[in-house]
Amino acid sequence: MDKINAVIQYIDEHYHHEICNKHVEELTGCTFSDFSDEFQRVTGLQFLRYLIRRQLTLIKEELCRPDASKDKNYSPFNGWDEFSNLFKCEFKTTVDSAINNEHIILQERGSRGIPND
Repeated sequence: MDKINAVIQYIDEHYHHEICNKHVEELTGCTFSDFSDEFQRVTGLQFLRYLIRRQLTLIKEELCRPDASKDKNYSPFNGWDEFSNLFKCEFKTTVDSAINNEHIILQERGSRGIPND
């Protein structure tokens, strides 16, 4: 569980960066495949799906803040088009609709067994 929490914390702190297998392996000390299997066993979620959904969620939350920068950063996605298309595929709603209904929680920090600290 410590490995999973470490990776989740890393995602929450580096969501604007591409998080690759090497990062996960360095954080956990195990192979990406072993970590992914453990993540799914503990949480019931595929790790890569969780990663993308969490990044989309955190960027959406950032866009909802009144002090959000005018220069939007959609990294690790290749700009607005990729971000908005993935967002719509994952959440079955547009980014604008999610922003207008900012109280809607798309993905909690923790899911099925992952603490929310």
